[in-house]
Amino acid sequence: MKNFSKSSASLFMLAALASAFSAARAAPLPRLRVSDNGHYLVRQDGSPFLYLGDTAWGLFRMTREDIDLYLKDRVAKKFTVIQAVAVGMGGSRPNAYGQTAFIGDDASRPNEAYFQQVDYAVNQAESLGLYVAMVAMWSKEFVTAEKSVLDKTSARNYGLFLGRRYRDKPIIWILGGDWFADGVEDIWRSMAAGLNQGDGGTHLITYHPKSPRSSSQWFQKDAWLNFNMLQSGHTSLNRNYDLVAEDWARTPAKPVVDGEGGYEGIANAIVGKGTIEAADVRRIAYGALFAGAAGYTYGGSGVWSYSNANGPRAGTVPPNPSGAPKRAPGAPAQPFPKALQLEGATEMQHLRTLLESRPMAIRIPDQWLIANDYMGTVDRIQACRGSDGSYALIYTATGANLKIRVVDNLYPKLTGKTIKAYWYDPRLGTSRAIGELQKTGAFMDFTPPSSGRGNDWVLVLDDAAKNFPAPGRSSK
Repeated sequence: MKNFSKSSASLFMLAALASAFSAARAAPLPRLRVSDNGHYLVRQDGSPFLYLGDTAWGLFRMTREDIDLYLKDRVAKKFTVIQAVAVGMGGSRPNAYGQTAFIGDDASRPNEAYFQQVDYAVNQAESLGLYVAMVAMWSKEFVTAEKSVLDKTSARNYGLFLGRRYRDKPIIWILGGDWFADGVEDIWRSMAAGLNQGDGGTHLITYHPKSPRSSSQWFQKDAWLNFNMLQSGHTSLNRNYDLVAEDWARTPAKPVVDGEGGYEGIANAIVGKGTIEAADVRRIAYGALFAGAAGYTYGGSGVWSYSNANGPRAGTVPPNPSGAPKRAPGAPAQPFPKALQLEGATEMQHLRTLLESRPMAIRIPDQWLIANDYMGTVDRIQACRGSDGSYALIYTATGANLKIRVVDNLYPKLTGKTIKAYWYDPRLGTSRAIGELQKTGAFMDFTPPSSGRGNDWVLVLDDAAKNFPAPGRSSK
């Protein structure tokens, strides 16, 4: 890919003016913003929004048939955000129709045909109620301290082009892309300025780093960075709850989303054997959100890399692009339609169901609820509660016995004299009533229905006077 010319601004403006969408669209989705407390994402009217993402880096390289198949599947599984790369992951390869992002591989000349395919995917996502978190240009291959196709001027022009084109679309902007920002911070700042100018500042912006890191390492104080994003690592030993806790404590307060952490079906890094399984995915996801994250992004082998029964589709990211997560040795790529049905992908909706069953905007992390050892990684116990004491959620990855501190000295962590308790099953989205329990002391003990790897449970404790519904579906 050739370097941008500083004189390319006029070309981008012409391309932007020619980019009117022809497809009729449904009523626009609400704009997203940061909550008043600085920790979560909300819609325009202040109602809470859970960033439950799915990774489809190659979305814009798919055939239109597969775009439709994919998006309908993901909305049925209750995802709210799709993460996709506009330009670059795996290099300057064409989409399924042979179209490259730039004419003649010249980055100052955006290819209208290519971006019309991007438009199609964005419009289809919008029609289904999905937001698209769009990586503007994959940093790892195009914007590094050693070699960058952008300078500050051309980065701003590219941001201006994208911002204008998608001004009225349900977009979340992701800068970076699996790389450090060292040495190129000002390039990303310039692109953010272009995006804000192009879309009038109507869309949220974040930065996707290399693992295990957060965007806060470089941009915490930057006003354009609306929320932080982690890449926490493709390993069953993932400790994203530590990264989330660090970002939660930073000032100014900003939401944090784990944007990449443990793709189901790929090689288990650090451990050196086996693959990331659904049980690992659940623990990583619940660990992040109960630690205070505003969202989590799932990823599945065969989806993020987009392959079909005959191998990678023409023009898409290959199974193992340079530096990308790897499959376990000898493990075949998941065919795309089959990969859509991976266990963990189906189970993410149960996490959303649980969080939305209680006042989500007042959720705060609180490990002090756990009086016993809350351990780490594969055995993790993670807790959160309503800041008003109306409810508490405690996740145990392996069904460990729980001793819960309901009163801290004279300070009640849970309000009310009577506690209504449930076990929630993250695998099925069902709940089992434990009963109504009187608060007769500072601690309460609970034994999950089963234990061992894959037997994860969430203990749900409510102030009975609040009359919250049972979480999920009732189990007989």
